[in-house]
Amino acid sequence: MKKIIALVALIVGLFANDEIILFSTTKKVTPVQIEETFAKAGYSIQQNRDMNGPYLKQFKQSDFEVYNLLTLYEPKIAMALVKKNADAGVFAPFSIVIYKKKGDKKLYAGVLSAKAKAKILGFEFDEKLLNELEAKNVATLKKALIDPKREKLSYKPQPVKEKLLTKFSYEVEDDEALEVKDEVEMMIEDGLKPIGFVMANFNDFNYDMKEAGIKDFIFYDAYSLCKLKVIYTVSKIRPEAGVFAPCTMAIYHKKGTNRTNIVFPNIFNWIATLGLKDKKALAELHKAQKDMIEVIKNALP
Repeated sequence: MKKIIALVALIVGLFANDEIILFSTTKKVTPVQIEETFAKAGYSIQQNRDMNGPYLKQFKQSDFEVYNLLTLYEPKIAMALVKKNADAGVFAPFSIVIYKKKGDKKLYAGVLSAKAKAKILGFEFDEKLLNELEAKNVATLKKALIDPKREKLSYKPQPVKEKLLTKFSYEVEDDEALEVKDEVEMMIEDGLKPIGFVMANFNDFNYDMKEAGIKDFIFYDAYSLCKLKVIYTVSKIRPEAGVFAPCTMAIYHKKGTNRTNIVFPNIFNWIATLGLKDKKALAELHKAQKDMIEVIKNALP
């Protein structure tokens, strides 16, 4: 037992930031090849977005040869998670960041750990489904990167006092929920563009549930949202920040509750997990959070 405890302590010491799992490879691997490996493993691919084009177009500069945000989810595990905790749809999809800095021979790929996702959702770290998802994520990443090396991040996560999910809800009769939802989502969508947000993807999670025979929800929608200035600014300091982008906002209504919920992981995840102290990055994150809350509040019936 003492040897096992010592081994665990050693692993924790090696990877002091155990909320991000980051690998590197010197092999010739492309984001498309990584996407294909995950698709073959049974993941639902939402998007593989090349961020360099938008970086160069808007900011006339990029620190990267490659910077991709691969959004995806594992359908069976995602549905099981949502049945256990409805807020878990904020990880359907989740992101894998893929990047290569200019002049660097290494390609990096990273994903949030089970521990990080558990912290966000309020689950215990030994939550079986999250560990199962992490194991599959890691195994698939290793296969995609051919001969990867686990990278040690140079910083530790910061303590966090704030709630890591921002959540709104409104009362609506079950038989009126769909009609009201359409109005709310339209107002949210209309409010996003003027404040610099892009709807990177829309996931109609209802389809997966119907296929699996899950009838707990009247509807379950998931928006993948990204504010380019935020990820551009933060990625210059912490390239692995792409594990948080795009952010998934879930909108759902469980049968028999007469209540619709809107929930998304907030900026305090970025600040804590990435150990952010840079004033410019923090200012961009706080502005994005404030603007997003205002859009949702204005859309509520």
